[in-house]
Amino acid sequence: MIRELYQHTIRETSLNITNSVIDSIMKKTIRKSGCRVYANRAIGVAGTFGDPTEKTWAEAEERLKDGIPYTFEPEKNKKRIRDLRQLNISDEEFIRESEDLLRILDLEYPDFIFSHKIKICETETLLKNDAGLDYVNYDKTFEFILLVKHRDSVNIFDSGLLRQGRTLQKKEFLEDARILLDAFKNEVSLPQNEKIPVIVEESMLLSKISESLNGEQIGFGTSLFCDKMNKTAFSPKLSIIQDRTEEKYHTPFFDTEGVTQDKDVCFLIKNGVIEKAYTDKTNAARFSMPLTGSASGDYDEVPSLSNIGLSVVPGNKTLKELIGGVPSIIVIMASGGDYTSSGDFATPVQMSYLTDGEKILGRLPEFYISGNLYDIFGDDFIGMSCDKTFMGERALVVRMNANC
Repeated sequence: MIRELYQHTIRETSLNITNSVIDSIMKKTIRKSGCRVYANRAIGVAGTFGDPTEKTWAEAEERLKDGIPYTFEPEKNKKRIRDLRQLNISDEEFIRESEDLLRILDLEYPDFIFSHKIKICETETLLKNDAGLDYVNYDKTFEFILLVKHRDSVNIFDSGLLRQGRTLQKKEFLEDARILLDAFKNEVSLPQNEKIPVIVEESMLLSKISESLNGEQIGFGTSLFCDKMNKTAFSPKLSIIQDRTEEKYHTPFFDTEGVTQDKDVCFLIKNGVIEKAYTDKTNAARFSMPLTGSASGDYDEVPSLSNIGLSVVPGNKTLKELIGGVPSIIVIMASGGDYTSSGDFATPVQMSYLTDGEKILGRLPEFYISGNLYDIFGDDFIGMSCDKTFMGERALVVRMNANC
């Protein structure tokens, strides 16, 4: 019998912002421990808040009687610690810096009201067993998540200011805020081109690809990509990875089964070719697919396959070079849209700006963007920027239809 501990700890200090001032401070530490016991090609799992006790382990052993099959060997004799924490700031300094940031925003932009949260989040994820596995991943980030409302507006909020990083980045956040708040006051018209370059948060457009690359769906023939495996389906400029690198915040380098990939990267789509589906041990064996280390699940669950976060591999061009001076849209807020089963996408855009790739030119009215998956990531795929010029993130640029 092998015992294995999967444990996730989150420590968070969160400042709640109302009417441009801190109105409350919340601190929390939550530790969730999952005890797994492997014996006779079966698994028993029991979970608890806090550290496990012998009672928790006894519950896991008792659940072996349920006969939940797990025919795979747990990972053995592997050790790695990845510590990505850089931020070293006391709670007092954190509050003082946040108060100063809000004071500057309120002084420079009295026509706007700021609300929501500023927080520090620290995570520790570990997977250890008595067969020699010892994996630990640490991370810590500072997050600005401010909603913005113009004092004359009838909306609950009008825009957002976001930034996340492993250092404070207060100066960079204020620079972004000034650019966007100045542009908010300048209303501009939507360009009337047939298709317009759009800068959008990648997870929104990658949702259908993530769903369709699920190994179980491909194995059972229910995926949109069933007839496209090992074929060119997208632009040769497009490569998509399962990303467990340092680029991803609070993402362990291992999955919940302890599977890792070389350099923490697994290519699923390379130069437009769909090379593989993402899999856990069960589906890799069931369908004779490569194992990609994509198991997930809560602390008290048997590891299983579910949709994962993907990343578009950046190219060698900056945002300015990708856009080349063409009037383009930066999407700030877009909700209420989705893909159809055939890959057609549409969403209303509640807040966006016009840009030439270097300067923010003004605020756009509300409109809709739309396109088909194979166009968006095919002929209409412009690229992922190599720089992080906008809110500290790389920019995904694609052409889409935009209509009021």
